[in-house]
Amino acid sequence: MLLPIHAVPALHSVDSEIFTLRYYQACMQCTFCSDSCCQYGCDVNSGERDQLLAMKAELEPFLGIPSSEWFKPEVYEDPEYPTGKFVRSNTRKGACVFLSKSGRGCGIHAFALATGRDYHPFKPMVCWLFPICWDKGVMRPNSDVKDDLVCAGTGPSLYDGARDELRIAFGDALIAELDALKAKVDAGQLAVSQTVRAVLAEETA
Repeated sequence: MLLPIHAVPALHSVDSEIFTLRYYQACMQCTFCSDSCCQYGCDVNSGERDQLLAMKAELEPFLGIPSSEWFKPEVYEDPEYPTGKFVRSNTRKGACVFLSKSGRGCGIHAFALATGRDYHPFKPMVCWLFPICWDKGVMRPNSDVKDDLVCAGTGPSLYDGARDELRIAFGDALIAELDALKAKVDAGQLAVSQTVRAVLAEETA
């Protein structure tokens, strides 16, 4: 069910399943997934790519992979990305090229922790917002949640797990709006059969 939202101009709706679907949030405590969510690589906003490449003198020895092998050459245009463009990370041995050398977790994230940096400016946003994404103005569960996410079905809701990161990406106003919608969903006030038009009518009554 799509619910209307207004706090962020780039988003007009949220899929209510972000409040009801669950996943095992404590990724580094997981003993059964083998980082399966990192097997395909990821979309990297061109601004994030440029920041990563600017750090290659430090990041290359940490990752153990030359920067020339980090990204696929194709550049895609998408107005929903901050720079309007993105690339894909390469995969290596069946996993994202940025997967940690230890075989667990993101190497970019590990690098940020090891060097005392905030990871948000250069770790791909699609990764730190996972398992929530947005597309054509709709905030929704990443398709992996239903398709092949090994840890789906247990733990907090997608929204609860990603709430702090969503605040960093979109701000307090959207979080307040999403909190209010989640409270209605949790209380059973928004039936699955309701349409966006019905919700809008309720808000304007």
